[in-house]
Amino acid sequence: MANINRGLLVSTCGLLVLSIGLLIALIVVATSDNKEVGTPETLPDQCEVVDHSFTDTEPKVPGVFHDLTKTEIAGLQKYLYEQSNLDLVRPSKSKTNANYVFVAELHLPNKSEVLAHLDNGTHQPIREAKVIIIRGKAPDREINELIVGPLPSPLNHRPLPGINASIPYFYRPMTEEDYGSVINSITDEVEDGFGNITEKCFGARLKNCGNECLSFLYASSFSPGSSGVDQRKTWYWLTYDIEYYTLHPVDFAILAGVNETGVHIDKVWFSGTQFNSLDAASVAYKSNTSICQPQRNFPPNKRTLFSTLNKRGDAPAAAKKRGPKMVEPDGKRYTVNGRHVEYMKWAFDFRMSTAYGPQVYDVRFDGERIVYEMGLQEVSVFYSGHSPQQRFSDYMDSAELIGPAAQGLIPGVDCPDHATFFDTMHVTESSETPDVIRNVFCLFELNTGEPLRRHFSYFDSEGRFFEGMENNILVLRTVVTVVNYDYVFDFRFFQNGVIETKGISTGYVLGNAFTEMEKKYGFRIQEFITANYHTHLFNFKVDLDVKGTTNRYEVVHIDVETEPNEFSFVPGATYSQGKLRREVKLDETSAAYKFDFEKPKYHIFYNDAHKDKYGNQRAYRLLHKGMVKQIIPAGHNKEPAINWARYQFAVTRQKDHEAHSSSMYSMFDINDQVVNFESYINDNETIIDQDLVLWITSGVHHIPHKEDLPVTTTPGMGLSFYLQPFNYFDEDPSMYSPNAIRMEPRDGAVFVERYDELTETEMKCVPEKTNYLEKIESDTSLIFESVDD
Repeated sequence: MANINRGLLVSTCGLLVLSIGLLIALIVVATSDNKEVGTPETLPDQCEVVDHSFTDTEPKVPGVFHDLTKTEIAGLQKYLYEQSNLDLVRPSKSKTNANYVFVAELHLPNKSEVLAHLDNGTHQPIREAKVIIIRGKAPDREINELIVGPLPSPLNHRPLPGINASIPYFYRPMTEEDYGSVINSITDEVEDGFGNITEKCFGARLKNCGNECLSFLYASSFSPGSSGVDQRKTWYWLTYDIEYYTLHPVDFAILAGVNETGVHIDKVWFSGTQFNSLDAASVAYKSNTSICQPQRNFPPNKRTLFSTLNKRGDAPAAAKKRGPKMVEPDGKRYTVNGRHVEYMKWAFDFRMSTAYGPQVYDVRFDGERIVYEMGLQEVSVFYSGHSPQQRFSDYMDSAELIGPAAQGLIPGVDCPDHATFFDTMHVTESSETPDVIRNVFCLFELNTGEPLRRHFSYFDSEGRFFEGMENNILVLRTVVTVVNYDYVFDFRFFQNGVIETKGISTGYVLGNAFTEMEKKYGFRIQEFITANYHTHLFNFKVDLDVKGTTNRYEVVHIDVETEPNEFSFVPGATYSQGKLRREVKLDETSAAYKFDFEKPKYHIFYNDAHKDKYGNQRAYRLLHKGMVKQIIPAGHNKEPAINWARYQFAVTRQKDHEAHSSSMYSMFDINDQVVNFESYINDNETIIDQDLVLWITSGVHHIPHKEDLPVTTTPGMGLSFYLQPFNYFDEDPSMYSPNAIRMEPRDGAVFVERYDELTETEMKCVPEKTNYLEKIESDTSLIFESVDD
């Protein structure tokens, strides 16, 4: 015991000396840092100037993953409008009962052709566009998906493989003209036949109302899965037209349908009761005016209104100081060529799909491809409620086109001041020329504020040292705003070979008029408002190529083993511990994964022909940190539209015609889906030594509360999955990085070893002063599509 105590005493003394030495070293560093900041009389220069309006030059010969260029779009439009058999009207013309281009974007070639080009040097595959044409002109009245090429001067078009040549007309997404014509029609009908009642019940009218109006500003499609009929129907909500309208609903909604004869009102929801017509609702009110008690007035339009995002409340003194800023003292450590990015040992391409949103391609680490394709497939939100407008609010956001919903990002809020920003272009139903959206992507290096790795070895017997590495990562970010919700999407690249894909939800909750019947669906958050339970769901595609396209999916089960304990002094004693059991999945059905807390496991992917000297497969692991249980039973209501959410992830064989898990038609195509993800699994093909695709669902159950006012904040709303090397490298591949530091005692002093010689020089710069806000004042297109005078 004495020897042990002496050893502890010596070690403790050594620890004390080392700690004092480290403290002195840190004090020296801190003191020198204070000197570097300078005094008001000797302020240092600014660091590298950042051009926040950066727009890369459009390539004359775009790469295989590059979005359509202006030259290609011009050639595409010229070709399409010259085809007499398509009989298209221009975007500026009325689209009622007409044929028109709904959307056009890049069509990726078959994967085999792309790999032959990238890996074997064959000619780049011809560039083509995918064009969706809505044919509203009788007698056709259908939707066509076409492939048009070669770009930039197309010569032909053909049906998109794997998609029906003719898609039913009523599947079409809600177009601008559709929405406008329905809103105008029902606004007139409600005002003419019910305006006096809305004024008495809700303190406002729909027309001739000055600055205090009711408007149909929100809609939820009434799918055939809920209505029981293959027709196009939508619930339109009445809200106060004030900031922000989703937090100011009234208890009134219209179910409207559209057919060849025009707009027709099918149902009316008024003060907790369903009626077959406006006349029936009017009769009910006249016979019982208390039907809409308590009566409401238009909300006070002031800056302190709970639904606004104007600053209010007193800030503590510390908040009046500026927050910390990041700098790039030696300039950017990444390079960008077109849409190709290189950072440390990483390289990848990126683009914005008009229909599906952000995508990355050909992701390589140290020259080896890890991922061929990774990107968003769908954003879905399913609500609950007593009122039909909440009950049937089940959204698939691809129906709204996710790409154009990504709008301008703000330096200093959405992204750090030092980020690089990229514009995107889209061709939609309103595009006479390409729609250019400014600052849609930002790219930046981020110090996460936590170590990538570290260890402090305290005692003599352990070697007495400290080694740690700051965690600098590269982030590619976009933010998609679909009406009231904002979704922040990141692709994050770590220096140790890990890729993180992250989604965060923020924005306004969808309020519902408070009634006693709504209490079991949500909490009352204001006098007249409840906020109902809903589920956010994201689906991603990951075409993972680990050491090539011949991969396996293996589950490493963590089982419980209970065996006799021969070391116990108690007769018959047992001991329980975990053990590993490896299982290679054979087919697509067995690889459709549903999470079970009782059965922990690792999910790894590898090429069985590539092993290390110990026989370990060089693999990548899927680490899923955003799993959720989608609670709607399979086949009920609109659930088939998101049948990918039945699984936390699924693994299928790569097929070019199984390019996506969802489609923009999913709001109405329940009974005959254009894209039926479940069919990818049901054919149950073998997945042994095949080119594999992962379909990953992330989600969160959201029960809104008062702190979600005025908007939901991001903490706790982030969902991630990681692709993590698993025996892929011989050691942590970030050991090359100079972003580490080592300390150890030598000759009575602390020796500090910095691996980056540049860090030893004085940093004679401070963060640049951004003039982005001034730029917005002179160039409003950086943020807003148009600004009224």
